[in-house]
Amino acid sequence: MDPRYAPLFEPLKIGPVTAPNRFVSMPHAIGFSHLMPNGAIGIRETRAEGGWGIVAMQLSEIDPTSDLSGLPYERLWDAGDVRAHARSVERIHAHGALASIELAHTGIRSRGISNGYPPMGPSVLPTLKPEMPLMSRAMTKDDIRALRQSYRAATRRAKEAGYDIVYVYAAHDASILWHFLHPAYNRRTDEYGGSFENRLRLFREVLEETKEEAGSDMAVAVRFAVHEASGPKRITHDGEGRAVIEALSDLPDLWDVNISGWSRDSGTSRYDPEGFQEEFTRFVKQVTGKPVLGVGRFTSPDTMVSQLKRGVLDLIGGARPSIADPFLPAKLREGRIEDIR
Repeated sequence: MDPRYAPLFEPLKIGPVTAPNRFVSMPHAIGFSHLMPNGAIGIRETRAEGGWGIVAMQLSEIDPTSDLSGLPYERLWDAGDVRAHARSVERIHAHGALASIELAHTGIRSRGISNGYPPMGPSVLPTLKPEMPLMSRAMTKDDIRALRQSYRAATRRAKEAGYDIVYVYAAHDASILWHFLHPAYNRRTDEYGGSFENRLRLFREVLEETKEEAGSDMAVAVRFAVHEASGPKRITHDGEGRAVIEALSDLPDLWDVNISGWSRDSGTSRYDPEGFQEEFTRFVKQVTGKPVLGVGRFTSPDTMVSQLKRGVLDLIGGARPSIADPFLPAKLREGRIEDIR
């Protein structure tokens, strides 16, 4: 291995677990839903075999009220879903990698096609599915209590499946925690609406309760968009995006930070250079003592190692890089840079 890239292969402690290196295969849809688990298992195992230190499952719904039927996502609704997840974890672990899962309730992005549950969110709002002109209903206090219990139960199931890291997801305009936090969506007048601290309340509660359920065996990560590129009442890296990191600073074991929405987070090479998210995310390590993971269209190992050496990130995330070449870390370790796709 070229010694220039040695920092990318240093282990990193994340709460109670240790990543074998700094490469993270990020959560993303892969075309296989919970109905086709073997395809997802094969893809994740290949990445672990290829040297990615942490291999993440895609978004996994926590209960039926977050139904995304028709879309290629995972679910962890009940005990019946644990078996396939446990098999994924087993195959990831077989190659020495950590397995992580992104638990989520999609709030006003949910569909309710297969079960008839109406979408729900902080307020009565049009859902974020223009092809399906539905209105969400405002959650009651009982709904909020039930949601918190669903997060707890899903965390217990993730633990049963053997995951090393469980995510509290609040990014990409696709999480009910984000919808409660966001002033454009949250029009409540109770303790879950209005002020920044009130809008953050559900996020904080779910994070604290996830930590309780994870215990001493499983790390807890937060995936959070610190900056929105557009939209009304934006959350920005020099405004409430920073305020969230400061308020929750050392609660999670890992911060996974990015920008929103989908199209900006996954910028193309025509418009965005490698590491383009740095201007929005570099403040995070200044306000938390926990490890920080980020993305940014990384393709060059020189750019990756620069992010570590300059103290921007502790872990390098890649979705498209892990698709283009599942064996990227292994090739880099073996000095086969010219073979990386």
